[in-house]
Amino acid sequence: MIEVNREGRLVRRAATGDPEALHALYEEHSDTVFAVAYSLTDSSADAKDVLQNVFVQLPGALETFDQRSSLGTWLRVVATRAALQLIRARRRRREVPFEHDLSSCPPPILDTIALERALAALPDTLRTVIILKEIEGYSHKEIGEFLEIAPSASMVRLSRARASLRAALGET
Repeated sequence: MIEVNREGRLVRRAATGDPEALHALYEEHSDTVFAVAYSLTDSSADAKDVLQNVFVQLPGALETFDQRSSLGTWLRVVATRAALQLIRARRRRREVPFEHDLSSCPPPILDTIALERALAALPDTLRTVIILKEIEGYSHKEIGEFLEIAPSASMVRLSRARASLRAALGET
């Protein structure tokens, strides 16, 4: 982790476009940004696009960073918004899923694959909420702010997502 004083200096330098400061922030935070983007997009290629977009736009975006929270927390929010924007754009294009032969996979891998497929089959509105809440740990209030919905709508979507996953996975 970057110490607070050093991080503050890096943020100020990165805001001016200093390549060394941008590189240091990338090295420190790229894994987190990628993980957030991947968990929401379920695509390595899309997560890489989000990662690139976040860091290419970072100097200008840092103007809105008020340092009330850590840079890591702020970048998670930025990555979440960028991933959600990409998901909305992806809705407009048609995608064809690739089917794998699963006959040789061990059971834990099959369970993981079944869960990933069940998550992928959820409508974007439900999948986004369950990932933000259960995987990323955001509160319903924060999710509501990201998605521009009421916190109660986030709770309803989470409940529906859980019910859909239980049904898809054959659980009661």
